[in-house]
Amino acid sequence: MKKTAGFTLIEMLIVLAILAIIATLTAPSLGLIVEKNTIRSVAERIKSDLQWTRTEAIKRSEDLTVSYNQAGGCYGISTEPLTSPITTDCICTGCDIKTVSALRNHNNLEFSALTFPETPSSPNFKFMRGTATGGSLCIQSQNNLQLKVIVSTLGRIRIEETCI
Repeated sequence: MKKTAGFTLIEMLIVLAILAIIATLTAPSLGLIVEKNTIRSVAERIKSDLQWTRTEAIKRSEDLTVSYNQAGGCYGISTEPLTSPITTDCICTGCDIKTVSALRNHNNLEFSALTFPETPSSPNFKFMRGTATGGSLCIQSQNNLQLKVIVSTLGRIRIEETCI
């Protein structure tokens, strides 16, 4: 009798069963990884826009204001403080530089714990020394994943892991 190399049906079924168990255990954590990456990308975009605003204020030799709409998940950049707030549809009549709908494609995220005034009465970024009105903005997911974008009074912007 001649022996042939290969796997038996039972060996293949055991390997498939083990792979199915591993896939079942790792699937929920993959969803959290995707959610963490999404919230991180939104926070990085906001941080980048705030750094750009600070640089733009210095370049233009003009104070710039960032206004937020917590419910709509958007913000606008303008040369003057807004007289009317940004709508929940992210329509900003006074935002003469830029309007950003940060959470447009992210229904599971929301702005929370906003310590900036939604309609500031004074400029956020002053051009003279690049200083800023300090404040923070928390981005939170439905699974309570949080990132906090913080602007210091020196104009430095950083991201922290929790919104406490």
